[in-house]
This record gives sequence, structure tokens and C-alpha cells, in this order.
Amino acid sequence: MEQSAGISGEIVVLVVDDEADVRALARVVLELSGHLVRVIEAADGPAALAAAEREHVDVAVVDQMMPGQDGLSVAAALVARHPAMTIALCSAAMDGHLASQAEPLGVRWFLAKHELVRLPDLLDELRQA
Repeated sequence: MEQSAGISGEIVVLVVDDEADVRALARVVLELSGHLVRVIEAADGPAALAAAEREHVDVAVVDQMMPGQDGLSVAAALVARHPAMTIALCSAAMDGHLASQAEPLGVRWFLAKHELVRLPDLLDELRQA
């Protein structure tokens, strides 16, 4: 997978989750991170793919368990179309099996839903890359 040379300036983050409250929480955490961020929200896989086609996205935070298209398939489609995009998979039921399925697809970060407060760490890592 292509490595970025670090991100300078605004970081565009796509938050994909079927729960509006989770998207709102991620937005608040990202906006209070101390980084210059712009958050785009999508409620499902098709909306996420459409958003990524309309705008340059640096990071996608994708929920695994959504109606219709699950997070693994959304992540695979995003990476196939945008290889430099950093993908973080988020799930209430994060486990080693899910991570082992996601890594070959290009997913670089794994978060349990209760760990959304760690999103600023991901932004820190991207700045330093």
C-alpha cells in the first residue's frame, strides 16, 4: 500500500456510521483534537463511496456493522479507488478475527466504538508520517 508523506494543512475525515449519534461524537472528538480537520459524514457504504468520489478524503473512519454493505466491503472499495486513503475500522465487536480480515484490505487502524476518543492519535500519526 502506498505510504503518504505526512499530511499538512487540513485533514479531511470521512466518518461512516449508520448511527447519527456516533457520527456526531466522532465529529466532536475530531474537531476538538487540535488539528485542522473537516469532517464529512455518511450514513452507509454507498453514501461514503459517493462522498469519496466528490471530495479528496485523507482518512475514513468506517463502522463495521451497518445495514446493507458492511465496513470491510466499504473499506475495500475505498482503498481500491483511493489507495493513499487511511482507513480506520470501528466496531462495537472488534476482535482479532476482524482485524485479520481487514489488514489485507488496507485497513491501518482498528478501534472499538468506545475508543473513538483515540481518533486524535490517528491524526497525530498521519501528521508525523
